Amino acid sequence: MGVLLGGPLASAQEAQTYYLRCLRFYQQGALESAQTTCELALVSDPNHAPSLRLLARIALEGKDPKQAEAFLERLGKDPEAPLLQARLLLLKGRPEEVLKLDLPSGPEARLLKALALEGLKRYEEALALAQGLPPTLEARLLLARLYLALGKPQEGLAFLGSTPEERLMEGRLLFLSGRPGEAISLLESLLPVLPPEGRKEALRTLTLAYLGQGDLARGSAALSQLAQVENLPGRFLERTWPWLLTFLVFLGLVLLGESRIEPLRTVEVVEDPLPGPGSLYLYLLLSLFLALAFALFLGKALFANALALFTPYQQDQVLPSFYLVYGLALFTALLLGQRRRLPGLLGDGRTWVEGFWVGPALLLCLFLYGLLRPFLGLSTLPLNLLVFLGLALMEPFFRGLAPLVYKERYRDLAPALAALLFALAVPGPTLLLLLLGAGLLWAKERAGSVLGMATGWVVAGVVLALFPVPWLRRF
Repeated sequence: MGVLLGGPLASAQEAQTYYLRCLRFYQQGALESAQTTCELALVSDPNHAPSLRLLARIALEGKDPKQAEAFLERLGKDPEAPLLQARLLLLKGRPEEVLKLDLPSGPEARLLKALALEGLKRYEEALALAQGLPPTLEARLLLARLYLALGKPQEGLAFLGSTPEERLMEGRLLFLSGRPGEAISLLESLLPVLPPEGRKEALRTLTLAYLGQGDLARGSAALSQLAQVENLPGRFLERTWPWLLTFLVFLGLVLLGESRIEPLRTVEVVEDPLPGPGSLYLYLLLSLFLALAFALFLGKALFANALALFTPYQQDQVLPSFYLVYGLALFTALLLGQRRRLPGLLGDGRTWVEGFWVGPALLLCLFLYGLLRPFLGLSTLPLNLLVFLGLALMEPFFRGLAPLVYKERYRDLAPALAALLFALAVPGPTLLLLLLGAGLLWAKERAGSVLGMATGWVVAGVVLALFPVPWLRRF
């Protein structure tokens, strides 16, 4: 009997010895050595629960959901299984299912719920859960991310420690909060010790920081290093393919329209001729240049970063003013260059009331687009009152002058070209702008006036300004 019992007992003891070794490797961050040692424990005892738990955690940290799932199946009913299952769901991008799990009470369960709420963009609730957690590395990084998402990067700095991951986050927060000099010094010292993913993140931040300071030499060098570890052309196409596709369609329609124009045999003298498409594009380029110059100045003043318009978090503060200045510049261009024609472009003053149905229609379109865009990986408009005021000021140009110019030259192609021009000339989500542009052209023809469309943007902006911030994340 002793011999019979000695085999299983010896195997269990051997498995426990391997597990303790595995745990030491795991605590030192040597995940490959830990995995190999834990697998030796399973050779001795295939059902050794502590080793299966640790192997599942190692697979989750290595972002290998299939292997983690296999270990969880072998683990069966275990006190830690729901926590590991929650981590697996987070890795698979299914945070809503984590909140449905019956997790045991404790700090890790609170942390996992906070991570799930972060994934659902319910940042205020996530922060309430994360505050007061034991200051583990995971919890400290979560708090820093949440404060950044809530627009308070300075407060996030207070929670960070001295590990390479936290110092990388600190460098990013320093840059985003308007302290690029400190960020550059910190990230430069970190580069040699960072893993590949961390190095990539550091190079992205350094490239923006150098170029935003006007240091083209170091900015170009950082960009060259970044190109060695990241597919920059692929990333560019991933972000700009809707705009590029729209541009190709626009160019094709212009070429088609030009090919249908017959040579003039007589010259007709017109008292107040419409500007041609070239003048239209000149108005756009000058207005865009003015708006970009203002955004550069504002970014430099607020964040010591000339590229704030293209920098995460900072662009949320700069973009609204950019849209407003762009709209003002376009309206001023019409006021100066098309003063006689402007009353006709605006239409009957009494039609401004049309905006009270156009505004809700715009909000409905934004909401429906907000439901679909996470599946398509697309962005949305900045939901700020200044943005909507800027778009309202653009209406006389895009729904008033542009269709008239295109109709005179390209006839039946005018509506399509005007809608495409709006999506191309206004920085933002191209697909959404194309749909809104086409819809507003139809509404303008129905109302017979541009004033109602401009009022619609104002109404939509005022309503959104009354919404709580968490509601806006649904758009």
